[in-house]
Amino acid sequence: MTLHLKSPAAFSPKQVFLILLILGFGLRMAYGIVRYRGDLVHLSGPAFINSWSYDGLEHVLIAKALLSGEGYIVEDFPLPPGKHIRYAGQEALFKAPLYQFFLAGVFAISGFSFKLLFPLQALFGGLASGLLGLVAWETFKRPDTALLAGLAAAAHPVLVNAASQPYNEDLFFFLFVAAIWAFLVWFRTREIKWALLCGGMVGLCTLTRESGIPLLAAMGAVGILSAPRDFRSWVACSTIALSAFAVIAPWTIRNYIRFHAFIPVAAIVGEDLATGNNECVAKESLLTSYWAEGPCIPLNRRVADARALTPLLGLPAGVQYDQLCRRAAFDFIRAYPLAYGKLAIRRLWTCLLPYAPRGNQRLHERLVLTLYWLAVFPAGMTGLLFWLRRLEPRTTLLALIIALSFLSIMAVLYWSDLRFRIGIDLLLGCFAAWSYSQLRRGKTNFTMH
Repeated sequence: MTLHLKSPAAFSPKQVFLILLILGFGLRMAYGIVRYRGDLVHLSGPAFINSWSYDGLEHVLIAKALLSGEGYIVEDFPLPPGKHIRYAGQEALFKAPLYQFFLAGVFAISGFSFKLLFPLQALFGGLASGLLGLVAWETFKRPDTALLAGLAAAAHPVLVNAASQPYNEDLFFFLFVAAIWAFLVWFRTREIKWALLCGGMVGLCTLTRESGIPLLAAMGAVGILSAPRDFRSWVACSTIALSAFAVIAPWTIRNYIRFHAFIPVAAIVGEDLATGNNECVAKESLLTSYWAEGPCIPLNRRVADARALTPLLGLPAGVQYDQLCRRAAFDFIRAYPLAYGKLAIRRLWTCLLPYAPRGNQRLHERLVLTLYWLAVFPAGMTGLLFWLRRLEPRTTLLALIIALSFLSIMAVLYWSDLRFRIGIDLLLGCFAAWSYSQLRRGKTNFTMH
């Protein structure tokens, strides 16, 4: 009996999506089961809450406060020795809100446990994988390219790891990829319903993490410059922007009414800017890999001086600190523009590496990240550079989002946990998939026809 395998060229978009959905979901579930084993069933209640640290713990405690009717605050929960949270008992405006509301809904149904959280986040990862396959299909019109691009998303080490923990990566990148796909479908069909869906997804993406904003900028540039210059296209582009703002606006208005301050999503960019741009990180040479996650006494002193000069009464502590940090950061940048430029270059070349050399990844994690980088980055950059030789709107959109993501890292901060580079990895995966499909066809000259 002969087994006949279906050629990738015979798959339909729906089949590609379902294959990648199952693969992305399965990889996340398998990893979580291996990592947590019995905890998936038995860990619940206060023990579940206390098992997390840093951002994950803060996410859960904000969700707990929402469930308790205390509002959008970090609940002052008794923690084991050695665990700390920011702004206990105070407003949590240093976090974009959507993920915490999602957690509150999940925990309202299943209690504080893995039972619903884990499979839902694995599902988001699967959906992101399937949708990225559709993004590649819309962009390159090749089933094998779509399958490879979705496979790169399904196997992304950070996303696979994050699905079984209370981190927002899988939800954010599901919304991120869904917004890009909806835009590409609108670009092909010119139907207003896809523009509305695209804008809604951009808004939800931004409410999950502020770094969703570059999506709107890239879409605006491609939509305005590449779409036919007629009334219908202008209406659709306006619909994308207005629907995104309409999703974000209720939260912005809530913050303004409560605190008489303009906080569109979260008060965190100033803190990130100061963390990434100060005397402590600037004193290292241009050839030293970038790392800014340690304490900085001069920065703390400048923030304290700014607080003494301009007390920000009536604002939550997190918002006050963010605004003071922003002032301190801009003071540093104005005083030392060359040092800031050097930091931007260091951030760029460090984020091009497989992992942050001074990060806290263990040996096996660095090995996995390096293997993933070798599979995606060289082929992805090769494909991207070849497609930049001609301005095609769909590939230009992906290239613009990649470029804006790099620029945001250069301008503000690069975390060694790679969270801000995931979007770059996913879209480079589309170009890498095209490069591999060219090689599969024996087209070593990378023609685009």
